[in-house]
Amino acid sequence: MLTLDAAPSNPRRAWLVILLLAVAGGLSHVAAMVRVQPLSVERLPNGNTLFADGGPQSTPDGRALEVDSLGRLVWAYIRCDVPFLHTARRLPNGNTLMSASLGNKVIEVNRDGDRVWSDSSGLDYPNEAYRLANGNTLITDRNNSRVIEVTPQGAIAWSYTRLDHPHNGSRLANGNTLICDHAPQRAVEVDSLGTVVWQYATNLNWPRCAERLGNGNTLIADGGANRVIEVDSSGTTVWSADHLPMPYQAVRLDNGNTLVSAGMQVTELTPADSIVWQYPNTVAVVVETLLVVNPSSGCPQYVHIHRPANAGPGNRVPAVVFVPDGFGSSFDTTGLPDAIASDGFAFLHFDPDGRGLSGQFPYKENYDGYVHQDGMHACMSLLASRDYVDTSRLGVYTQSYGATMGSGMIARYAQPRVKFLLDFEGLADRFQMSTDSGGHVPAPVDSEAFWQEREAARFMKQVHAAYLRFQPQVDSDSLIPDNRHAIQLVDSATAAAYGGAGVSRWTRVNDSMMNPSNRVYTVPDPPAWIPEAQESQDVVRTLLYLHELADKALPPGAAERRDLRPAAPLQVAPRPCRGLLQVGLPPGTGARELRIHDPCGRLVARAVVPAGNPRAVLDLRDLQPGVYFASVAGAGTVPVVVVR
Repeated sequence: MLTLDAAPSNPRRAWLVILLLAVAGGLSHVAAMVRVQPLSVERLPNGNTLFADGGPQSTPDGRALEVDSLGRLVWAYIRCDVPFLHTARRLPNGNTLMSASLGNKVIEVNRDGDRVWSDSSGLDYPNEAYRLANGNTLITDRNNSRVIEVTPQGAIAWSYTRLDHPHNGSRLANGNTLICDHAPQRAVEVDSLGTVVWQYATNLNWPRCAERLGNGNTLIADGGANRVIEVDSSGTTVWSADHLPMPYQAVRLDNGNTLVSAGMQVTELTPADSIVWQYPNTVAVVVETLLVVNPSSGCPQYVHIHRPANAGPGNRVPAVVFVPDGFGSSFDTTGLPDAIASDGFAFLHFDPDGRGLSGQFPYKENYDGYVHQDGMHACMSLLASRDYVDTSRLGVYTQSYGATMGSGMIARYAQPRVKFLLDFEGLADRFQMSTDSGGHVPAPVDSEAFWQEREAARFMKQVHAAYLRFQPQVDSDSLIPDNRHAIQLVDSATAAAYGGAGVSRWTRVNDSMMNPSNRVYTVPDPPAWIPEAQESQDVVRTLLYLHELADKALPPGAAERRDLRPAAPLQVAPRPCRGLLQVGLPPGTGARELRIHDPCGRLVARAVVPAGNPRAVLDLRDLQPGVYFASVAGAGTVPVVVVR
């Protein structure tokens, strides 16, 4: 048996060729493609930034996001029940107060996202909410043209109604209330009796937020004029920033800088109006282009590694190899690799050689079998070799059919040691993948030689890495009811000590508030699935899962692992083969049959090797160019690349 840290004895022992491209040094800088519409914004005592991301007004996709000083996501509210979210305010008890304008409600949620308080009675487009020191909540009820103070029981304790579509009513230290009044285009301060004690109405155009500063001045986000101004008590402008697209809120920080939500950006400005921090694109992303050679197919392949520009030997970051679904993917160009890299990860998008090219020479579809897994391992080894990667936090992220490739690679190779596997809707076995069962893999379910390389449920039993299953309520594959393949995979991975069939150090389905870790399930007793309405938040959820898995302290792994490979494998030469294939066999007794199968498991050549013969020669000149598989009972299977 091999320990988890042992080097794999594998006929496809990964060698790789790494070449930094000379063109442009092999590096390019890009902007991370994270789109937000920030409205309320605040800098928290821990240095993080919390903001309400309104989302499209036509959808319930509002969300609250908390990011750290490097722009990494640390918390989010993504339950899709706060349409056009205007406010997200962190309370002293750690909860978050939110106002959903199109939902006509104000809610308070705890750290897990559970609702602990709400008010919706009579509200019409509430666009601001603050929790007051007395426990009441100050709500700016825009379409009712009022600011109201409500008790925890929902009773109105105070109101001011001489307004026209107000924004951002806030309670001042002197007990007065400061309000942006839209139609009169003014910022107005009223006392507890509703008397106007101060106002500013000079050339404002849709003032959306006003903050009274410690020096007595007032900071105003003047949305329609694309500016933020600071005015003194006499109305004289003492500071301005005039280049901000539709600012919603401006907050003066303790360091003297100003935090502004404007357009698609949260920006921190110095008094000299220079940018010192922003989200998104807090840290630039670098794309590194490298060449990898798959040791099994001989296929050279260029790959991209997206990483934070600040990553280096002094700042090593967690790293992920991503395997997309289907026959290839344009995922590398969608912006998501940059989004994950800007969140603090080195991210390698792996689209294996031959994928989607099953009939073309010389690359041939391997349907996530050993050849593809070997290519993925070469990429993982490449990623682990970079001096900016923290090799104690290596992960794999797969989608759909990619679960087979990811789980197979982790199960078959002990090094580099993979800490976690994040699997999005992966399929479990041949009965879900074969064309016999409605899948897209053109191999019959009874082709053992083919399927022994391509069933995630089989590999998952050997995966020591932490395993997190990401599963919405309705699977993308309508032929698989009840998400039974999700149940099959998590049960296969979960350690025997918890009733599973595997050795994983930790398993879970979806969020911890939905499902406990290290549990097995049945179809009648399933885990909780992610509601369909929340699928629009998959990117945010992916980032949260990746951070959790990379940083999670895992229990010690099992002392030994089972090896899926034969101890004395076949040796084939030359590689690639142009006609006569020489095969070296391990020691054995009796005559043995050497078989050659195509990728679909069909027998295309065979030879009987007499007892005692250590070598055999097969004539493969009649075969079409492509990848085949040589096998001998008890000696495993190795790929054979035939060329002309």
